[in-house]
Amino acid sequence: MKVIITAGGTSERIDDVRSITNTSTGRLGLVIGQHLLAEYGDDIEQLYYVHGLRAQAPEGDNVTAIPVAGARDLERELKNLLTTEKIDAVIHAMAVSDYMVKEVTTLDAIKSGGDTKLEGNKISSTIDDLTIILTKSPKVIGGIKQWSPDTVLVGFKLLSHVPHEELIEVGYNLLKKNDCSFVMANDLKGIGDGKHQGYLIHKDGTYDSMETREEIAAMIGKRVWEECK
Repeated sequence: MKVIITAGGTSERIDDVRSITNTSTGRLGLVIGQHLLAEYGDDIEQLYYVHGLRAQAPEGDNVTAIPVAGARDLERELKNLLTTEKIDAVIHAMAVSDYMVKEVTTLDAIKSGGDTKLEGNKISSTIDDLTIILTKSPKVIGGIKQWSPDTVLVGFKLLSHVPHEELIEVGYNLLKKNDCSFVMANDLKGIGDGKHQGYLIHKDGTYDSMETREEIAAMIGKRVWEECK
């Protein structure tokens, strides 16, 4: 089998020394990768671990770690793998930034109506009204089944302090929209102090409940393996 795991957070470049990122550490993706290698490693021909620059990758002779920065980098790497190799499963745990940098300017430049874009490898730190204009990042998950229709896809959805019913509904909508086999839905309020509550939603709307990262990794491994048999 060939499996892709994405993990960590993307980082969108402002200039050569600054970027916009998110709080994802990639720990859940790492635990999932380690579990797959421990339980099913003999049957995994290749585990492609596509990860954010700050995230740790699992180790193994059958592991290929692919660090990526922004959403465009992630899109390029996934499309290449999924269109050139037979990938059995994608576990898309990466926290992809919803927005990326379109232009860096100043408020005065915008008000003047002239050329607003700041150029250079490092933007001066003396600017008082630096303004970053963002644009939507590509929805990479939406391309996965287009590039490889037979691949088992596990999507992830993280919300913050919402009712349980809303979490499940939003996760299920993500599943339907992107033709996922499963979606792992979790809420920030259920993460911390050694716990990580999660709900692995199935195509029929039912879900498995877990309380720790290790339980999540075991359940995802089990369900993916059942689908890939």
